[in-house]
Amino acid sequence: MIKWVCFGLLLTGLVFAQSVTMQKPVECADTAILLQGLSGSNYKEKPIWLGIEPGATVSRYSLFVNEQTKTWTLIQFNETIACVLGTGEASTQIFTGPKI
Repeated sequence: MIKWVCFGLLLTGLVFAQSVTMQKPVECADTAILLQGLSGSNYKEKPIWLGIEPGATVSRYSLFVNEQTKTWTLIQFNETIACVLGTGEASTQIFTGPKI
C-alpha cells in the first residue's frame, strides 16, 4: 500500500512539473580564434564530441577536454561565430565502450 501512495505522489509531481526558462550571459568570438585558443598551449583541450542541431542558425556543439588537467569547455558554433556555453574541471569519462 505504501508503495502505491509513494508512486502516486511521484507521478502527480511529474505531471504538475513546470519548465523554467533561464538566461545566462555567454562569451562569443570568431570560430577560428576560439578553436585555436582551446587547442593552443594555454588549454590544450581537444574535441571529444560533436553534435549537430538541424535547422538552427548556430547549429553545432562540441565538447573539448584536456585529459591531463581534466578541464573541459562546451561550445556552440557555426562557420563564423562560436560561443562558450560552459567550462569546468574534473571531467570524467563515464562511457567506457568502444571508441568511435
